[in-house]
Amino acid sequence: MSKSAVLAQRLRGEGMVVAPGCHDALGARIIEKAGFSAVYMTGNGLSASLLGAPDIGLLTQTEMVARGRAIAEAIGVPLIADADTGYGNLNNVQRTVRDYEAAGVAAVHLEDQVTPKKCGAMKGLGLISPEEHADKLRAAVEARDSKDFLIIGRSDARLVNGFADALRRGQLYAEAGADLVLLEMLQSVEEMREAVASIPVPLVFNYVEGKVPALSVAQFAELGFKLLNYPVASTLAYARMMEDFANALAHDGVLDQAPERMSLHDYENVLGLADYR
Repeated sequence: MSKSAVLAQRLRGEGMVVAPGCHDALGARIIEKAGFSAVYMTGNGLSASLLGAPDIGLLTQTEMVARGRAIAEAIGVPLIADADTGYGNLNNVQRTVRDYEAAGVAAVHLEDQVTPKKCGAMKGLGLISPEEHADKLRAAVEARDSKDFLIIGRSDARLVNGFADALRRGQLYAEAGADLVLLEMLQSVEEMREAVASIPVPLVFNYVEGKVPALSVAQFAELGFKLLNYPVASTLAYARMMEDFANALAHDGVLDQAPERMSLHDYENVLGLADYR
């Protein structure tokens, strides 16, 4: 069974899939080793790790797909990937879907921002019309080779136009054929409940610390979400660890004074050294 089929089957079943985010294959292997059944590839984290730049649409489609392929090949569980706006018009969207599917990714989300986009937590987001994005989603569904490759229709309208517009867009994206819908930056439990009740396909939630209500995994599951992503948490943890490591070494000049690290033995186990000849 393909990883796309595995993810689709899990999402059709009981409970909720939790997919912590990562920006590289090492992080993905660690997430899988911890027991998670899916991994999320973060566009924000990729922009930071590849370019040292904020998530403002600087990464290209080919860069994102190449990293998606590397991460998908490194793990045995399904990978859900950020596909930004699809990197252009309907033709670009279709190419993006075909390339991600060929790379071994199990699902992608496409957002209704203008190109170039910004991180959904930033100010000054620009949106395309819901009708244009619905056309993009229809093109995405048409382009995929397998129905198990999941298309997630994402709206960033909540912080721009308010909840009512975000909800209307989510309903339209479901009608356009999206397998799941993601309404970014819902601001209350009441909004979450109404979204889950009003949109006729399963809902995804992106947990961005400090920007959305601080709920537990169990609470998100109780609200009825089927997929819970943590898009930037691991990249923030990595950035803080690297900052502490560099500052401690620069200040003390002794590696032993730096923050606690994984042992070389455990690191080699994560990388599967024993599996190589």
